[in-house]
Amino acid sequence: MARFVSSSLLATSLLSLVMVAAAMPALQAASRNSFPGRRIGGGTRGECAARPLVHVVPASSVFAPGDPSLIALLEGPSPDPQPLEVTLRTALADGSVDAAAPPVLERELPAAVNRLVLISVPASSRPLLWESSYRCGADSGDDEFGFITASAPPALSLLVQEGEPQDQSIRRYLTALQSACGGSTTLSRLQAALNLGAEVIDASWPQTVTVQCF
Repeated sequence: MARFVSSSLLATSLLSLVMVAAAMPALQAASRNSFPGRRIGGGTRGECAARPLVHVVPASSVFAPGDPSLIALLEGPSPDPQPLEVTLRTALADGSVDAAAPPVLERELPAAVNRLVLISVPASSRPLLWESSYRCGADSGDDEFGFITASAPPALSLLVQEGEPQDQSIRRYLTALQSACGGSTTLSRLQAALNLGAEVIDASWPQTVTVQCF
């Protein structure tokens, strides 16, 4: 009897895994059109979050990093740069965070300006929610109630496994950038690839940005 119960449980578990695996491509395809992400964060009042923070992903804010798993984000000029927090969390089927799972990656990057940050991330068989934001705690003295610093929206993207043609060009660009770690790269090529207008990258930005790899 115990052997029968164990076999039944094993069969049920295997069936569940197969169903999840079968549903994953459909989930990722739907996410391309419905994921409520934003590849551009920041841009609000207050010195800390006044500058935009841009995820180097397609306009849908859904991206398949591929192998090697590389992601990148862009930071512009600021008179008072703040540290940057980057977090990757496992996503559920509805696109929300799996609160029961620990973060796949949590990293705080030192403050800097005019840089393209390239990050190697762990490979994952499940979609990941990628969130980046400035750590504005140092500015709390400027706003007694924290309304200004707390209102800055993070950049939010979904990382998936199934790639599309629009992902391929970004993958190739990021892979090529690995040879520029510690150096610099022109901003115009990236601006054109991501279709970023003057409302994001204006005259205050330099023509080149430094490349930092983590």
